[in-house]
Amino acid sequence: MSNTKIFHGSGAGTGILILCFSLLLPGVLGVSQSSADDGERSERMEKLEREVQELKTIVNQLVEENRSLKASQAQMQALSPVPAPTLPEKHGAAPVLNIRGFGNIQYDFSSVNRNDSTESDTNNFALGDFDLFITSRVGDKISFLGETLFEFPSSGGTSVDVERLLLKYEWADCLNISIGRGHTASSYWNQYYHHGKWLYTTTDRPVTQRWEDEGGILPAHFVGIEAGGFVDVPGGTLSYISELGNGRGTVTDDVQMVADKNDSKMENIFLTYEPRAIEGLGVGGSFLHDTIPAKPGTANRGNEIDEDIYGAHLTYTLIPYEFIAETNIIDHYNHATSLRNVTTGGYVQLAYVINKYKPYFRYDWLWLDDADPFFPGVQDEVGYTTGLRYELSAYNALKLEYRYVNKDDEYKNEFTVQSSFAF
Repeated sequence: MSNTKIFHGSGAGTGILILCFSLLLPGVLGVSQSSADDGERSERMEKLEREVQELKTIVNQLVEENRSLKASQAQMQALSPVPAPTLPEKHGAAPVLNIRGFGNIQYDFSSVNRNDSTESDTNNFALGDFDLFITSRVGDKISFLGETLFEFPSSGGTSVDVERLLLKYEWADCLNISIGRGHTASSYWNQYYHHGKWLYTTTDRPVTQRWEDEGGILPAHFVGIEAGGFVDVPGGTLSYISELGNGRGTVTDDVQMVADKNDSKMENIFLTYEPRAIEGLGVGGSFLHDTIPAKPGTANRGNEIDEDIYGAHLTYTLIPYEFIAETNIIDHYNHATSLRNVTTGGYVQLAYVINKYKPYFRYDWLWLDDADPFFPGVQDEVGYTTGLRYELSAYNALKLEYRYVNKDDEYKNEFTVQSSFAF
């Protein structure tokens, strides 16, 4: 194709060749006069003329091919009038997509003793969650975050959930605004420990911090707008997160992503104070208000429920120490019964790093108001967890863990060996 761009017509191509020939001809003739007779000179002239004619033929062929190519291009443009979308170069380089992820594989053993004197033991290997974490900077102060979770339920198959999808605008340290679906800042754990279990010291979340579809009591996800940042205050730093979004649905695991069943919106504020005098120390709390829609046809759910959630946390996370203590109080006022139902729960977690080893201990408790119709099937639960985490590499941890769980109708002894990783 590069040759066709040189010649734009048969006359121009022929002229160039004749010009080159005329420049070379005197030298050729000069040599011939000094070394050959008139016959030889005539023979050379005929040979050169034949070569010129052959070159003219080639030029004409190239010109015709060029015309045919242009005609074909015109036809293709007519068939495809809409060009493929491209990013304008004047806006700089295209956004770079960064993909990270988390996963875990484990072996579980469980021994269950029920109040009806029956027992059962189970053991199995389990493929844990496969978590894809995607980020991209789409402007000087605009970034995107997406988190998609592939889960493998015990019933079989694979389920896929978009856990977070946030567009963040960064104005200053004191003000960043995110819109989309995120993790509600209703607790310290839910704000700092997301889906990747490699992030956890333990193999799983505390009882009160379970996800909505795993029997959790807190609204772990929201869809709406979030503002956050930190400011210097006397003696330390105050960080805050404020959220406004769709509230809970009619059941605990109904995250309202494209609609809201009532006009009321979830409002939440989360604060943490970190004193400069004690590095690693944090103390704070949270308050969330929502109105849960009615669920006609369900006992004691014929009207809305006003929900207030209070939270408090105390943390000390300066290596080698890890101390996290947190409690939540869920206050429901049921307009259908005119009764107030209060549920409380929390946990205390301790850990200490010794080279690549990290022994840990956690105590959990959950006390429900049995008359609360919003938590059907959830039981009171008290238990403790103890284990050892070993860093096989910078991004792969082996965890050996024992758990004791005491519920209303049973108690369990559980053992887990988990390999969790980040990539």
